[in-house]
Order: sequence, then structure tokens, then C-alpha cells
Amino acid sequence: MTENNRKNAVPAPLATLTSMDLTAPIDIQGVIGAVKLHQDLLTAIDMLDAGEVLQHAYGIPGVTDSITLGRVENGAVSSMYNGVFIGRTEAGKIVPRTLKVYPVKIEEADEPERYRRTYITEVRGGLYDGGHPFEVWLIDHVLRLASQDLLNVLFTAEYDSNQIATNANADIKYAFDGWGTIAWKEITANTPTITTAIGNMFATGVMTTQNIGDQLLAMWRSRPETFSRKNSKLFMSADLVDRYTDWYEAKYTFVAGIGDEEGHPLYLRGTGKKCEIVPVYGLGKDSQFVILTTQQNMCYGFDKESDMRTVLPFQSGNPYWFTMAGKYVFGTQFASIHPSEFCVNDRRLTPDFIAVTSPSGNPKTQGWYVKSGSDYVATTDTSVQQGTTYYAWTI
Repeated sequence: MTENNRKNAVPAPLATLTSMDLTAPIDIQGVIGAVKLHQDLLTAIDMLDAGEVLQHAYGIPGVTDSITLGRVENGAVSSMYNGVFIGRTEAGKIVPRTLKVYPVKIEEADEPERYRRTYITEVRGGLYDGGHPFEVWLIDHVLRLASQDLLNVLFTAEYDSNQIATNANADIKYAFDGWGTIAWKEITANTPTITTAIGNMFATGVMTTQNIGDQLLAMWRSRPETFSRKNSKLFMSADLVDRYTDWYEAKYTFVAGIGDEEGHPLYLRGTGKKCEIVPVYGLGKDSQFVILTTQQNMCYGFDKESDMRTVLPFQSGNPYWFTMAGKYVFGTQFASIHPSEFCVNDRRLTPDFIAVTSPSGNPKTQGWYVKSGSDYVATTDTSVQQGTTYYAWTI
């Protein structure tokens, strides 16, 4: 179908849609043919829900296994010319970092009736234009689900090769290392490469509605002058964004149309719109982990864009059971963790119950927990009990 025909097509009446045979088997060849014809209507996984975050990162296509990234760090490359080249040894050096991609699979199997009922519900919302058949909607529907899966683990996924051997359908959270996981591993390594001493970590402490804006601005201002001249991104949980918004509204009053940022991207106040706040999804409860960097430094790799919008239906052997599958490769990395390019705060990636060392005072008033089976429950002890391990919920 040509573009003009598609635009001029008359939407099917609701009666036609609702009279669809919900129990009839799906024609696999019909699905494949329709998808080929309307391939231009399908959107890649990284441009759907996951695009809410990935649009603020730098995509690198053509990565089939790994690629070496790097930036010039710790020095300068320019000096006064005196007629000779002497081969400066104190010049900046490129510190390599490897972006590795891992395969991610997409699978779906269900009764056609479920899909048709959802289609009938959604097409009236504007998806159906007379040239966008059920078969294309079906593939698009699965791609959107896959993109949502990816969005939720972009920062917290942690590659686990053991899952391949023990679980045929391991969760996507084990498929690759997310940005937050990469940073956290470098923070907790035997020889940490992200610390306050190095300068790529800033101590914000616990952020509240009363101090969050001031702490984040102090974090941004702690960066070298070369960083503050760049447009940067501040990645943090959606809950923390809400907390920042509450701080913002409590501190500043706007007159509609004059300095009102309500309808614009949310920027960190005091940066002259140099630092954009980006909500991150899938972080743990109460997470206050923050990453401050540039879009060019937040890299993700994939092979072909077409892989990220291709799901192929296949015969399952049961005409009343619809099956489809797809595969793409994906991975994340920072081009540099040098203080001139990158900074995190001193909060945990995933808040957790941490054992209290040398407990003293009143455990109950200090909000400590004790373990009951696999759960943690608030203690009722008013004094430290010998032999009891107390835990603090640590952000």
C-alpha cells in the first residue's frame, strides 16, 4: 500500500472491528506479509518506552560483540611551538573502556483471542488508519512490551552467565550490565575507581524535600569548569524527580508565562538550563543514586536497528496458539569516568538492609530491623539484646 493510499484509506467502522472472529486461528503467512508491507510503521525498541531514557544517551550501531571507547584524560595536547616536535610524554592519555553487547531474546505465545480483544479496544484510540491491519498492530504490541522490559532494567541489569545454564527463560535483568551496575561495581571494587578522593563522586548525603535542590546544584558546581560549560544530564529515579519538583515548587513562585518551566524539560535550577533532569525507572525502593554526565558519555551499543523492530511469527503446530520470536544485542557503558566527564553521588544503587556494627542505644527508636526468616521486620527491642543482629535500611 502506498503512502497516499494509506492516508486516504477509510477507517473500518466499529461494527466491522467488533465483529472480528475472536476464536479463529491467526494466519502466520498473513502476519509475515503484512509486516513486510508495513515495515515502515513499526518503531524500534530503543525508540519506544525505552526511548524515554535512551534519547538522552548516545547509541552506537554495528556492535556485534564489543567495542573500545575512550576519552583523552589527565593532560593537554597543545603547547607553544618552538620549531621542533619533541613528543610530549606528559600529554593526556586515552583511557580505554569496553562496551560489550549481549543477546536479548523476545518471545511471546498466547491464544489469538486475547490479542484480538486488546486490538479492538486500542484501535479506536487512533492506531487504526485503514491501512494498519491487526497483524501489524500485533507485532507492534509485542515490540512495545519488549521496550518496556528494557526501560525497567537500563540501570539495574546485571549480567549473570549462570542464568544461561540454569534458566532457559532468565529475566532480562540478567542479560547485560546496566549503567548503574557498571558504576556500582567500580565503586565497590577492591581498588575503587569512583571515589570522592578521585573526584568522580560527590557526597550529597540523604536528600530530602528540604535540601535536594541545593545538594544537586552543589554536586553540579563541584565539577571542573570544562564540565559546567557542557550540556549535561542528571539521571535519577522518578521518585527523586518528584521530590525535586516538590522542593522546587515550595521554594519558587512562578507567574504564568514568565519563567514558568511547567511545560518545558525539567532542568536543574541554577545551571542556566545546562543540566537536564532525566527520570530513571526500575531503581530500587527509596533509591537516591544519581549519575551526572553528558549525553555523549552515556553510551549504549546494538548491532542493526532493524533487529530492534523485528519479531517473527512462526508455526507452533497448534493453529490456536500464536507464537513469535525475535533477538537483538544490547549493552551499556560510559566512555569515561574521569571527573571532567562523570560524577555519581554517595548513595547506594539499590537500598538494602545492612547489618549494624557495634550497635548501641535504643534499637526501636533508631528504626532498626531484625530478620525473621527471609523478611526484615521492625524491632521492638528498646535495648540492644546480646546475640541479636540488627539491620538498618541503608539508602
